[in-house]
Amino acid sequence: MKPPAPGEPEGPLAGVRVVAFEQSVAGPVASRILADAGADVIKVEPKRGDFARHWDSHVHGYSSHFSWLSRRKRSIALNLNDGGDRATFDRLLDSADILLYNLAVDSAERLRLTPERLGERWPALIVCQISGYGRTGRARDRRAYDMLVQAESGLLELTGDEEGPVRIGVSLSDIGTGIYATSLILAALFERTRTGRGRFLDLSMFQAMTEFTGPNLTAFANAGVRYRRNRQRHHTIVPYGVFACSDGFIALAIQQDVEWQNLCRGCLDRPDLAGRADLGTNEQRVASRSEVEREVEAELGRRTRAEWQERFDRAELAYGVINDIEDVWEHDASRDLDLQGSGVLPDGSPISVPRSPGERCFGRLAPGRVPGLDEHRLEILAELEDRAVQGR
Repeated sequence: MKPPAPGEPEGPLAGVRVVAFEQSVAGPVASRILADAGADVIKVEPKRGDFARHWDSHVHGYSSHFSWLSRRKRSIALNLNDGGDRATFDRLLDSADILLYNLAVDSAERLRLTPERLGERWPALIVCQISGYGRTGRARDRRAYDMLVQAESGLLELTGDEEGPVRIGVSLSDIGTGIYATSLILAALFERTRTGRGRFLDLSMFQAMTEFTGPNLTAFANAGVRYRRNRQRHHTIVPYGVFACSDGFIALAIQQDVEWQNLCRGCLDRPDLAGRADLGTNEQRVASRSEVEREVEAELGRRTRAEWQERFDRAELAYGVINDIEDVWEHDASRDLDLQGSGVLPDGSPISVPRSPGERCFGRLAPGRVPGLDEHRLEILAELEDRAVQGR
């Protein structure tokens, strides 16, 4: 197994090998989290490479997506339709604890990456297949890219305004599914310590995204409630959203009734609102949404954002400043959490990357290396040969 960087702790997944037959974002997010926790992640790429390698050239000529997603992995390029490469892939699975892939369902079946075949030959292997809509069913062969799944799962319908839906500004479907895949894989790994057997995890992006729309689906399934699209406000909590101050915008979140009282009395100087029995609970405020939001926004517009920050801090209310990406990179929290991490490109050039929660929590602070395409072929093949010799 790949040793940790000099002076760096192994991580809780040291000794766990992951074979990640992956491209794009969803699969690579999951395997990168596992790598951050110390797993030996072997990234299996097609001969042309993961297409995310070529999405942009913002990192000294390399892709920002690929640099962010591929740190701490090793790369080998294989054509699974070639007999020799397929044999190498199978030997990798002989040494693996986890197989992760995000191929289209029909492509996976043509390559015989099915529960039946994998379970028969590698019964202790944990397999996670990420697809758009699951292995079975009428939508199984549909292409599923991030924004398309945002649309199908209801996220776009809930995001936007009266002019229409708006794409969420990040690849939420891909990243959310990748994070969900990690939690399922770790649960299956823990289960294997008791049973000795692996598990096939059929994870669809569509179902992972219904976790984000879960309250909305539950409200509809039980009461037929359909929340209307609201671009800057929460569907079920009032006041909660983005409000205009005299010099910019601020996000305010009042989730508890006592916070409503603190807002009205301690910040807005509006004891009349605090004393209204018809606005005392969140459900009542939702019913009077237009009036409540109008009154709150009118008051916030009288002062600057800095003045409101001071008042909200004093009242211990929850708020957020609307930051751009530069603000986030330079944020006090980014510095306090040591978010400004580093990596190394295949040519040895240093780069700046956001340090992941796993890297921070497990002390994996050495610069994570981004692999070149097929860079570790000889190293990986030598390991497989050593393993074969030891098994004789």
